[in-house]
Amino acid sequence: MIWAAGAIPHPLLDTLTDASSGVMVLFSFSEERHPRGAGADRARSRTRCALCRKPVICRRKKWGVCARARIGVVKLSGCIAALALAIAARAQGAPGLPPCPAEPLYRVIPMALTDFLAFRPLGFVSLPSNAFPVKHSSFSIALPGEPTPERLVLFPGDLWVTEIWSYRSANFGGYQLYFQPCAQVRGYFFHLKDISPRLKETFQAVSADCQDYPDPSGVIVKCRAQVMLRVVAGEPAGVSGDGAGVDFGMADFRIQPTGLTVLDHYPFDYPYYVSPVDYYPADVKAQFASKLASWDGAVPRTADPRVGTYRPDIPGTAQGLWFLPGTNMRNNPADMTPNLALVGDYVDPAQPILMLGASLRGVTLGLYSFTPAVTRPPGRNRRPHAADAKVNREFRDVVPDGGVYCYENLRGGRSKGLLPLATLDGVLLLTMPGETTLRIEKQGAAGATCDSMRPWTLSANATTFER
Repeated sequence: MIWAAGAIPHPLLDTLTDASSGVMVLFSFSEERHPRGAGADRARSRTRCALCRKPVICRRKKWGVCARARIGVVKLSGCIAALALAIAARAQGAPGLPPCPAEPLYRVIPMALTDFLAFRPLGFVSLPSNAFPVKHSSFSIALPGEPTPERLVLFPGDLWVTEIWSYRSANFGGYQLYFQPCAQVRGYFFHLKDISPRLKETFQAVSADCQDYPDPSGVIVKCRAQVMLRVVAGEPAGVSGDGAGVDFGMADFRIQPTGLTVLDHYPFDYPYYVSPVDYYPADVKAQFASKLASWDGAVPRTADPRVGTYRPDIPGTAQGLWFLPGTNMRNNPADMTPNLALVGDYVDPAQPILMLGASLRGVTLGLYSFTPAVTRPPGRNRRPHAADAKVNREFRDVVPDGGVYCYENLRGGRSKGLLPLATLDGVLLLTMPGETTLRIEKQGAAGATCDSMRPWTLSANATTFER
């Protein structure tokens, strides 16, 4: 059974990482690290897998493939087989870490409430890097154009630090931390300018795997060290100030994901992200939730769920995330801008947001919005029957009914959550040939309206998306 599981293709294992190359082990394995010289040999370690008890030689490459050391054996290693079994059993806990309890996992807010403007809800969109709603929240520390101050960042609970990453270029540098309070939950901090002396000492004592990545500003050197370091709630993790707010992300593999039509279209851990705000005692959660707002802290999110959402799909409707045919976030994770997102603002989900342009003729990549013609009262399922029922409809009301829907007056300015909005000269025509297929096209020029563009017919210039 282990060798059958070991036949799993390496792209699936690669999805264990979070926007980085190689395999991120979410479940603990016993390891003995032995540096084997300078240069490339420092990336090699002799590892004993906790499940298979087979010694193997591993070198972390782009796809994180381990080759078995035994002569004449060309199959995937016992390490990969063990990882495959861990994937299948992720909800049952991990060897070496305790199962997750029912009570709250955290008790310390990582920053003092006066040290940050807002804790950005899930679902923020920012082009080009975050074309789809973001799966993590962030501490917003400074306004655009202001220098990012150094703020102390604390660990939220009693947990184990499992990975320490550094990144350096000629212009910037910083650290990322991954941690687990228990077997089925993983958290992380991104965009730390520096880490605590204890963490830095641990990082420097481990033979880290370093790789170079090209970047418009030069070469970025990223180094990754796997550790198992126990820390306690309130212990310093590091400081902010690498040029961005500090990301606080969390995945809970116990949940049953909703809001994504096809889970296989996403990396392994992507459907399981949650807001850490929900994992605090009620009194601390209320304090933390008071900071859930636009990035400047001026507009609080009041809609449920208060923590936001990044999984927007409503099956059988246009609302949600759409991909160009044959592509998805798992097989082409580098750039989501050619795809289509029909979602709500991360602060006020009643305001529609369209992320489109990279694949539509005559449309500039950007975020667009409009005023919905009809808004249904919460909890009701009525549909209007007016002649303009297909003009500026909410995405959840667009269904595969054989009709064409039209969108006009796509405005500029900013959304309720202060996202920058682009303007569109012309109209958008949209239709759903089926529940998992959508076609959209820009037609007309400045001054065009849905009335002036009748009859609505999509041409061969329309772009097709699927999910």
